[in-house]
Amino acid sequence: MDPRTPLWQALLGQLITQSIGYFALVGVLYAVFWRWGAPWFAARRIQKTPRVDGAQVRREVSNTVVTLVVSTIHIAAILLMYRAGWTKLSSDRGAFSAAQIALTFVGLVLFNDAWFYWLHRLMHHKRLFRYVHAVHHKSVDVNPFTSYSFHAVEALLLGAWIVPAVLIVPMYLPALGALQAFGLANNVMSHLGYELLPKWLVRVPGLRWTNTATFHQLHHSQFDKNYALHFRFWDRLMGTESPDYERVFSERE
Repeated sequence: MDPRTPLWQALLGQLITQSIGYFALVGVLYAVFWRWGAPWFAARRIQKTPRVDGAQVRREVSNTVVTLVVSTIHIAAILLMYRAGWTKLSSDRGAFSAAQIALTFVGLVLFNDAWFYWLHRLMHHKRLFRYVHAVHHKSVDVNPFTSYSFHAVEALLLGAWIVPAVLIVPMYLPALGALQAFGLANNVMSHLGYELLPKWLVRVPGLRWTNTATFHQLHHSQFDKNYALHFRFWDRLMGTESPDYERVFSERE
């Protein structure tokens, strides 16, 4: 976030970098799991009935371009606030201990998880769903290109959690990038369409509370269950977890 770089140049660079990185990542994963390696990973496939076709992928790519533009708007807002001195972001490594950086990271992941769960449930309200979130749910059988397939309004709202975070929470600047990378990795994993995690995961205290590809795939197929992003806490607490989740996760081949 060099203040000497013109705003338009910084944002254009971010948009290009994000787009290249994102499409390279999901493109490789799609090729490996959905094309070249599909026979090898067949036992890991979550939905056994194939539904993904070229029309779905093209629609998802189109929606992704919109999401990436909206993400650049978030970056613009953060950059402008940072240059104005309004944020708690700092590039001074000496101002933060390793413990502070780690605790801040964990705390903001939990905050993001709560933000996503409640906003996600709101977008499923019968009076709102068809206007915004229906765009994402057109993909019943998800694949890596589904990860950023959002309506512009949804992309704006889901990504907006970072604005209050940078205004309120003292944060080492590179940790912000790490948070974004962690969120992207989780999102792509959730929409992979293949379960790569071991069956014993749901029997291990602590680990069993994390989200999986199966967990989110059931949201797309059952619609009104499994709203969470990173963890299962909110769904368990609010009674919105699919009763089929652990069985489906454990009974695959």
